[in-house]
Amino acid sequence: MVEKYNMKTVILSLLFVVTPVVLMSQEQTEDLSFKSGMFGYDYYIDVQKVSFDTFMDKLNDSNVTAGGMFKSGRNLSITGTVIGSVGAFCFGFDLGTRLGGGDGNTALLIGGSGVMVGGIIMYYVGEGKMKKALTLYKNNLTVLYVSPTQTGIGLCLNF
Repeated sequence: MVEKYNMKTVILSLLFVVTPVVLMSQEQTEDLSFKSGMFGYDYYIDVQKVSFDTFMDKLNDSNVTAGGMFKSGRNLSITGTVIGSVGAFCFGFDLGTRLGGGDGNTALLIGGSGVMVGGIIMYYVGEGKMKKALTLYKNNLTVLYVSPTQTGIGLCLNF
């Protein structure tokens, strides 16, 4: 009878210790994501849309390296969009002139298309860096939880 009482006490004590740890560790697993919109990016923590600053604060709290990589990728992506748009304008202006019956400028057509392709490449490289930063963030989370084992219940720590 004494052993059962002690076993119950041990189990209850363990539950009271483990439950708060599990609940607190789950707060760190918020999902960060972004979507490309018409005029820039939309940032989400779980399903809630947040500002860029709030998004970066959450990302930097967990992993400063991922935060720097994300910001670098975003800057590269925005720069690529601007450069690509300038190139597309030059290309489209010259192409429109030619289609309208005017004499086009071959250097403007070729230069505009080259700048446009370069901007597109910069955009996708930047977006790739942003996705890689979020993968780094998700892989770097520490999670503590209770899991069944072959002999009973165990405490698991993933980091």
